[in-house]
Amino acid sequence: MLQSLRNVVPGESWGSFFAVFLGAWLAVWFYAAVHNQYLIRIAPEHFTIWHYRITLTQNHTLLGILYAGGASITPGGLFGLLLYIAGRLFDRPRHSVRRLICSTVWVWLAVEACALLTGLTVWQTGKPFYPDRLYPAKSLGLLITQTIQITAYGSGAVFSVVFLFWTWHSRKYLTKRCSQPPSAPRPPSL
Repeated sequence: MLQSLRNVVPGESWGSFFAVFLGAWLAVWFYAAVHNQYLIRIAPEHFTIWHYRITLTQNHTLLGILYAGGASITPGGLFGLLLYIAGRLFDRPRHSVRRLICSTVWVWLAVEACALLTGLTVWQTGKPFYPDRLYPAKSLGLLITQTIQITAYGSGAVFSVVFLFWTWHSRKYLTKRCSQPPSAPRPPSL
């Protein structure tokens, strides 16, 4: 059976580890599922022809969710593990599990802003944003969706690394905020 994490890392538990690990992975899956909902509507063939085939359904909404699940396992799991390390381990004050998971929204927003900007650029110009060899076909819909996907994966890696460093760095300031005595309560107003 699993030895208590507290025996290895004082103040930690498997519950906090799995909450951050699974919470971050589910956050990545949720983002990817929402992201896929508009991609599959711009160019359904991006998923129905140029991805591995899912035989369970041909419903576009469900396909977007299922493809997001598969695509998020490795990056979401790795991100969750590294987020746990950056936010909770070693000799620094710890961020709460909730804060770690909820603050991933900043990564989603930054990734989506970059992805949409490059997709809009392709939509307006009608030309690929990246080298031709990265596009499976030259229809405008596929140029847009493939550009958005390439940008999302690349910027997702970059923004995740930045976020992990920020999470680690911000922990040194937690003691200053936490060690200040609470302010005196205010008297009730009349």
